[in-house]
Amino acid sequence: MNNAYIRLLVFLYTAEKSSVDYEIAVVLMREYNRFPNILIEDIAKQACTTASAVTKFCHKLNYKSFKELRNDCICDEQLQVIPKQLELAQTSYKQACLSYLEQEQHNLAFYMQYHDEAMIQKAASLMRAGMEIGVCYAPYSYTCVHVMRNYLEMFHIQVQGVPRDLDEDFMAYRLKSSALIWLISLQGTWIKEHWNWLIKLKGEGKTFLIITATYEETFKELTPYIFPFQFKDTILDTAAQISCLFVKLAFAYANFPKLEKS
Repeated sequence: MNNAYIRLLVFLYTAEKSSVDYEIAVVLMREYNRFPNILIEDIAKQACTTASAVTKFCHKLNYKSFKELRNDCICDEQLQVIPKQLELAQTSYKQACLSYLEQEQHNLAFYMQYHDEAMIQKAASLMRAGMEIGVCYAPYSYTCVHVMRNYLEMFHIQVQGVPRDLDEDFMAYRLKSSALIWLISLQGTWIKEHWNWLIKLKGEGKTFLIITATYEETFKELTPYIFPFQFKDTILDTAAQISCLFVKLAFAYANFPKLEKS
């Protein structure tokens, strides 16, 4: 489970801003820290709509009820995984290792299933053999660049990793041959700080794809290709989530008929 945050972000980045459902989603994101202890009446009141409309919105996100949606969030028990594993290690090293393996398998299964599949297909359709893809990365996502590179090299697609802390002119030089550029900015701060530079690159013909854990309406002005991210426990979790997305992107591209990739 733990899909509510991701489903809401996906909806917000793809929905019509003027719709009632959009207003409900905005309120749910604003009140997400109160999950699961929040009432449907509170959401309806803040969104200036009815409880029935909120329920119908939940159905559109594939929840049977509002209760199911509000319970589909990270609970306190899940946030205590690492302390519990360390406590277990004090009595059994082997059991702690098995606990870690089981948790990572659970996490991996979650990461592989929550992405917007339609958006993955759209992103893969932008790729062509022989092209170069740029990735503006932070230290926590350094290994993800290598994952993408390893999975795409057989298609003769080059992956250019560019650290985000470089000077804008130097980053532009490193990315001059990249037709597609991935921007990994979980908090969204880096994108906002470099907004004018990114808009300039867009005007030069660059296509951006964003990975972020925040909702910023203005990001839609930069690109329609936005992939939500959900914070979990560690840097390993962060890298695993992003790597899973890149792997699925490679699988989607590999699955296209040859004529579509010519």
